[in-house]
Amino acid sequence: MNPKLRHGANFAAVTELWIVAAAVGLSMLKISLLPWAVLIAALYWPVRWIAEGHPSRRTPADLGIVLLALMLPVTLWATALPEKTTIQVYRLALGILFFYAVFNWGVLTRKLDWIVAGILLAGAGLAGMSVFSVTWTTTKMQFIPANIYQRFELLVADTVHPNVMGGNLALIAPIGAALLLYGWKTLKRWQNLSVAAVMLLISGMLILTQSRGALIAFGAALILLVLLRWPWGWVALLLTALTLGIAIYQIGADTALDFIASGVSVAGLENREEIWSRAIYMIQDFPFTGIGMGSFMEVADLLYPFFLAAPGSIVHAHNLILQIAVDLGIPGLIAWLSIYLSVCFASWRLYRFGMRRTDRRAAALGAGFLGSQVALLTHGMMDAVTWGMIRPAPLVWGLWGTVIAAWMLFKVEN
Repeated sequence: MNPKLRHGANFAAVTELWIVAAAVGLSMLKISLLPWAVLIAALYWPVRWIAEGHPSRRTPADLGIVLLALMLPVTLWATALPEKTTIQVYRLALGILFFYAVFNWGVLTRKLDWIVAGILLAGAGLAGMSVFSVTWTTTKMQFIPANIYQRFELLVADTVHPNVMGGNLALIAPIGAALLLYGWKTLKRWQNLSVAAVMLLISGMLILTQSRGALIAFGAALILLVLLRWPWGWVALLLTALTLGIAIYQIGADTALDFIASGVSVAGLENREEIWSRAIYMIQDFPFTGIGMGSFMEVADLLYPFFLAAPGSIVHAHNLILQIAVDLGIPGLIAWLSIYLSVCFASWRLYRFGMRRTDRRAAALGAGFLGSQVALLTHGMMDAVTWGMIRPAPLVWGLWGTVIAAWMLFKVEN
C-alpha cells in the first residue's frame, strides 16, 4: 500500500474521536445534522482499514451490535410513520458508530484518561446547559426553595425535560463518585479538586431536576460503590433498606409508590401501569418487528387508547426495556440486552482486576462504569429517556465504548 496513503490514514485515525464527538454534539443541537453526523462517523471505517488493516478492532459486544443493526431496516419497513422512525434510526446508527469511534480511538492512542475526562466534562456541560435549557418542575420536592428556579432563564426554544436531563446526569455521576471514593490517593491534588467540582455541579443540578427516577438511580449506584469499596458496605445496605422499609411503612406502600411513579405527564402508579400494559400489548402484537421506532404515541392512540391519559400526551412506554421491545421487537431487545450485559461484564472484570492488582485507577473505573450501568437500568424502570427518541441517546453508546476500551487496555497492558 502507498506509504503516503497509510501515513495520511494514520493521522486521520488519531483525529477520529474529536471529529465524531463534535458531530454527535452538533446533531444533538440540530436534528437536521443527524445524517451528516452518521456519514462523518461512517467514513472513519475505511480510514481505519487503510491505517490498521481492519475497519474496527473486535469487541465482546460485536454480535449484539450486528443483530441490533440488522433490526434498523426492519423497523423502517414495519413503521407507519417513516418520517419519525428515520430520525430514530439515524440516532441509533450514530450511537453505534460513536461506540466504535470511542473504542478504537481509546485502544489506538491509549489515552483512556482523556476519554474519562471528556465524559466528566460532558456531564459538567450538560449540567451547565440545564440552567438555560430545562423547563423546571418546582412542585415535586417541597424542601427545595422555589425561588432558586426564578434565577434560571430559558434561552432556547427547544427546551429539555427535567427527567431527560436528570436521567443523563445520573449515568455520568457514578464515574466521578467512584474516582473520588477509590482513586483519590492516586490522583493529583488538582485532579481531585477538578473531579470534586464537576461532581458538585452534576449532583447539584441532578437534585434541582427533581427527577425522582434519576435520583433513585444515582442512589442505587452509590450503594453499589459503597458495597464494592468497603467490607462493611453490606451493613450500610442493610441500614438503608431498614430505613426505607420504616419510611414506607409509615407513609404506606401505595402512597410511596405513587410518589415515585408520578410525574409531569404521568399522574401516578395506576397511570404508569396503564402505559406499561399498552406497551405489552404492542409487543404481543408485533413481537418480531416492533411497531417502528418513535411511533409509540400514534400507535397507542389508534390501536390501544388510554383511559387515564389524554390522546397525544404519552410519547413513550416510560420503561426502557419495554420501549426497546416496542420499537424493535423481541429480537432487538435481546440484541440490546446482550450489549448491556457485555458492558456490565467488562466493568466487573475491570473492577476485579483493579482489586486483585491493587490498581486503584482500574478499580475506580470498573466500579464507576458498573455503577453507571446500574443507574441506567434503575432509571429505565420508570423512564426511557436514554433511548432513541431523546437527543443525548448516543452518549450511552460513547460511555459503553469507553468501558470496553478500558477493559481491553488493562487486559493487554497486564
